[in-house]
Amino acid sequence: MTTYRVGLLVDGTDQPGWIHDTAEWLARSHDFDFSALLVLEKATAGPAPRLSAKALFGTLSRLESRLLPVRQRQMLTCHDMRDGLPPSTALLTLPADPDDGGRDDGVAALGLDLVIMLGGLPSLRARMADWARLGVWQLSYSDIAVSTSRYAGFWEVYQRADHTTVKLWRMGGSAEEDALLDQRSFNTEVFWLKNQTRAFSLGNFMIYDALQALARARPGAAPPGMQIMSGERRDDPAEWDSAAYIARQAWLMGDLIVRRVMKRNVRWRIGMFPSTRQQAVISEAMVLQPPKGRFFADPFVYTKDKNPYIFFEDYDFNSRKGTISVATYSDGAFRLLGTALNLPYHLSFPYIFEYDGVAYMVPETCGNRSIELWKCTDFPLKWELDLTLMTNISAVDTIIFKRGEYWWLLTNIDRTDGQSHCDELFAFFADSPRSNHWTPHACNPIVRNPMRARNAGIVVSPGGEVIRCAQYQGFCHYGKGVSLNRIEELSPSTYVETDGEIHYASFLRKRHASMHHWHHQGGHTVFDFAYME
Repeated sequence: MTTYRVGLLVDGTDQPGWIHDTAEWLARSHDFDFSALLVLEKATAGPAPRLSAKALFGTLSRLESRLLPVRQRQMLTCHDMRDGLPPSTALLTLPADPDDGGRDDGVAALGLDLVIMLGGLPSLRARMADWARLGVWQLSYSDIAVSTSRYAGFWEVYQRADHTTVKLWRMGGSAEEDALLDQRSFNTEVFWLKNQTRAFSLGNFMIYDALQALARARPGAAPPGMQIMSGERRDDPAEWDSAAYIARQAWLMGDLIVRRVMKRNVRWRIGMFPSTRQQAVISEAMVLQPPKGRFFADPFVYTKDKNPYIFFEDYDFNSRKGTISVATYSDGAFRLLGTALNLPYHLSFPYIFEYDGVAYMVPETCGNRSIELWKCTDFPLKWELDLTLMTNISAVDTIIFKRGEYWWLLTNIDRTDGQSHCDELFAFFADSPRSNHWTPHACNPIVRNPMRARNAGIVVSPGGEVIRCAQYQGFCHYGKGVSLNRIEELSPSTYVETDGEIHYASFLRKRHASMHHWHHQGGHTVFDFAYME
């Protein structure tokens, strides 16, 4: 197996934790040799920022850093890159002025395969042509400029954008010649620094995934297509933007406080309609209303003896934990049958499927850091743990189905220290749904943006057509809509799905109208919806 020689280019030895994370990943890798740390000397100081801008953004950073969990604060805390540098890694200091000596020649002499630029570096295009065999990679954030990371994530929070985008480029001789290698996004966070750490974390994973794809390239394995989500390029924010941002955040926090004081919750309910089609007029649905202090969500319908049984998340606001409950529908009314699963950890998303004539359930068991398969022993209320499919994993909303020669497991895994399960979809395959060895898809993650990554149900037609329902998240709006996406191609090395239209809960005509789940089986369709009470 080829070992690639990689160099990191930074603007000084004192760097934030997210850059250290990349260096440590390279040092641990068996496929890549962290061959060189290239340190660009500080350039002669240009025009100083206005004191008011510096003071406002400095104050804003100090205030918001107190809201970050420890891990995210560590990502922004600077320390010396030379501490813990592997003995085999060369340290080369480069002049800020390309005419100052010939130290750039030392980079070419290292025989690097790839150079990765990290942080707020100026453009060095004219100097890098022969630095590495595979060129130079660089991340960009917020469409401000390719070379800046200082204000990453600011504009999306300022503008209340649903998503924040990060790009990975292979740099060319000019900006027009840059090649876009990857582009992904995540749900915009409420605060700037939290959004910034999310952007840095995602950028790191984009580098890791691109490097692993380079090292383990498989014939016929085509990476998922990129969805263009860019906005217009922005200048670095000024003091006016900082002041306006603070005012907007104060209004938002005030609104959230009022909601809490007035105990105004967003409560989920379940709707159902009989249908031979996958879609119908939602406003005609029958509604399963939760009692006070609870909400009902994530419904799956399972038809037995021509009767619909609805399995769903039954969440209690007091215990802040979900259980799996069951209801049926007959004679024009819903009837609650009881609790199917109640475990020490939170449960939701009770996906039901049948195998060898037996009903199985894959509830969300993220609170136990596992994906568990439960077998029905006495329908519909008695279930026993059959086996644990995966352990030590932060995964939600798992679906399992048969397509072609394999059983497929699609799940949303959080790789970012508990920050979000909504941004990436992973696929695994096995010969049986009861396997405890699932092979990862060659292109994982197979979906890489929050517009349609998170599972929201599934529809499998008698002819084998698979519609994967997906959540659409908005800014400060969980469950803004649902899309129904047709899986066109699924093999161990390929994944293609047709994006479906996003359906919003506009039929409710209420504040904070939401919908984030859809399932059809046996002539019945169930979905959930919510609004501010």
